[in-house]
Amino acid sequence: MTDRVDYLSGVGKTEARVRFGDADTLCGGVQSMLFVHCGVLDRETIVRRSEMVLDAESGDPDAGCLWLALLALIYADRSPEAAAYCTRLLSAERGEISARVFEVLTLIRARVDAQSGRPAAAVQALGPLLRRGVSPALRGMAIAWLVEALVQLGDARAARCLFEDRMSSVESLPDHAHVLAARGALHRAEGELERSLADYLASGKVLTSLHVANPAIVPWRSRAALVAVLLDRCDLAAALADDELAAARRWGAPGAVGRALHAVGMARRDGRSVAVLERAVELLELADARYELMGTLCDLGQLHALEGDVESSRGAVAAATELAAAAGSRPVLQRADSVLGALDNQHRETRLTRQERKIAGLALRGRSNKDIAEELFLTVRTVEFHLSNVYRKLGISGRRQLSGVLNARDCA
Repeated sequence: MTDRVDYLSGVGKTEARVRFGDADTLCGGVQSMLFVHCGVLDRETIVRRSEMVLDAESGDPDAGCLWLALLALIYADRSPEAAAYCTRLLSAERGEISARVFEVLTLIRARVDAQSGRPAAAVQALGPLLRRGVSPALRGMAIAWLVEALVQLGDARAARCLFEDRMSSVESLPDHAHVLAARGALHRAEGELERSLADYLASGKVLTSLHVANPAIVPWRSRAALVAVLLDRCDLAAALADDELAAARRWGAPGAVGRALHAVGMARRDGRSVAVLERAVELLELADARYELMGTLCDLGQLHALEGDVESSRGAVAAATELAAAAGSRPVLQRADSVLGALDNQHRETRLTRQERKIAGLALRGRSNKDIAEELFLTVRTVEFHLSNVYRKLGISGRRQLSGVLNARDCA
């Protein structure tokens, strides 16, 4: 552990130095968070340290130590314990806790809600908190977490307005690495993939300069890797994913390892990808990281579909749909519908005979029935007969709808 405190999540650098001082005088919450940032001390030891801090702070809690001890539990995949502690304190009379402690408890509980598939509850808590005015040291985390919850719900417009209203520049905010990552999520939701990738990499650069190695803090590598996959930058995606997996395994939290495995499976796209994503699903379920789980299930469903395993694909997508419907996550629901639609089209296409596919492909390219007949040495009536069968099997009314259900390349 370092001799001086340079950075603590939700604590400004100046406040960290002035308020907490040298390592020998640090409170238990600060000590726990420093070890979390390094990601090398036994995770269960950190959990015990944090629980001891919370038990000691139950009477008249110090907001700073309380915040860091609760964060340590979240990063160790002990969110239910963190939420239970917040609920217990918040259930007391409002006057019994300070305004700063109230902020801390509200933020932590909102974060747990967002990660556990309840983004609407997170938005309902964080929105009023920011409007009332949150402590400067916590402002960056509050904005980042609210933006991510809004993106989960599919409300990119509200997330964009929040950035425009609250940010003169990302760098001026406390915890701007978290804010950069949240903006990366927003850019991805808006389809700005290059900007999304740049923000995730910038977030990682900040965290690396602060010696924050634990991907449970901000999983910037795995998020950047998934965007890099969409940009066909597979070498970059694989390198980022492999690095995060190594760091996640050192930390040992199921959620961190599951997120990294998701990125590894998508970046490699080899014969092991399905098995890797299936393991990621198991670990994310164990961590109750439902939002991450939804996306992983959609990707797993897509990989199953590419391998022709329709039953497994539908099972994965159905599980993602159930979670997304409960969470109110429109983007995941749309993604699931897209995968299911592709499966339906794939099933319909496989029902066409070889001749029907050939004729449908020519029709899709704009050839007339007469042209098709001449090219294939058929009568026009035979072409019309085959096209009628194609339309019936695909559930469409005519050739204008072929482009919506068939791929010209596949019918060649």
